[in-house]
Amino acid sequence: MPETILIDKISDYSGHNAAIYGLSQISGDDHFYSVGGEGWIVKWPNTGSVMDGVLVGETGGKLFSIATVCENDLLIAGDIHGDLFWIDTNNKEILGRSAFHKGSVFDILVINPSQLVTVSGDGYICLWDIGQRLPLLSKRLSNQGLRCVVHDPETGNLFVGASDNNIYVLDGLSFEQKYIIHQAHQNSIFALNHISSIGLFSGGRDAHMKIWDLIDFTAKTDVPAHWYTINKILYIPELKLIVTASRDKTIRLWDAENNDLIRTLDVQKGGHFNSVNTLLWNSEHQTLLSAGDDRVIRKWKILRNDI
Repeated sequence: MPETILIDKISDYSGHNAAIYGLSQISGDDHFYSVGGEGWIVKWPNTGSVMDGVLVGETGGKLFSIATVCENDLLIAGDIHGDLFWIDTNNKEILGRSAFHKGSVFDILVINPSQLVTVSGDGYICLWDIGQRLPLLSKRLSNQGLRCVVHDPETGNLFVGASDNNIYVLDGLSFEQKYIIHQAHQNSIFALNHISSIGLFSGGRDAHMKIWDLIDFTAKTDVPAHWYTINKILYIPELKLIVTASRDKTIRLWDAENNDLIRTLDVQKGGHFNSVNTLLWNSEHQTLLSAGDDRVIRKWKILRNDI
């Protein structure tokens, strides 16, 4: 019987001198971007030599988060000190640095071409004007850190995962608190993904992947997905796959319709030697990028023949 999922390890991108924490891309640009613990922002080709990374910016502080704005080729990176860096990717120029947060910027979410949201270790969520590079609204949700944020474009709601084990549901414009999923996990929540047809996915230090109903916010599914912390949850709609990255050094592929485990990518299969921190899907090339503490970005070709 032929395999339903075909995975081919294509290449490794190397050059970072510290752990890699974030990956992003600009639609229509045949490159992707990475940020790492040495403060580098690097531009890589989707095709060509794996050593062709170009340094776009150097911040001097450990970078944990990255986002891109396709409309103006802008890249935003967040660091350990709470600063945001605004980078012109075409001219490889740091346009400015915004100091607002008092803790690490753990996640950046672009919600529309003119606004983005940041969450930080200081417990604050902040709405930013992209054009002016200024904060518009901020709110402290917790006395512990906020680790991740996702957006529901249909309702406008924001979902925020925190180190107090809660998931906060907010109005995306006013930050009005609509609901709290109390003690959603047994420890810090590091990863969220909103899939309108399925639910809200969450994961964190307890290594469980949960799926929450978007109406009453009850847990529909609880899967012991990894041995250690889940750092990232990615959805590949055209392949109907959920992909998780973990501190246990593995990447796991799950069937999005029944939550069955399909494949584990570990070091024996060409995977990572240390914690896998982040993932990125390129739909044009049908490739998955993964990166982590081993300072290498790995590229995988994934095909599915049963859908």
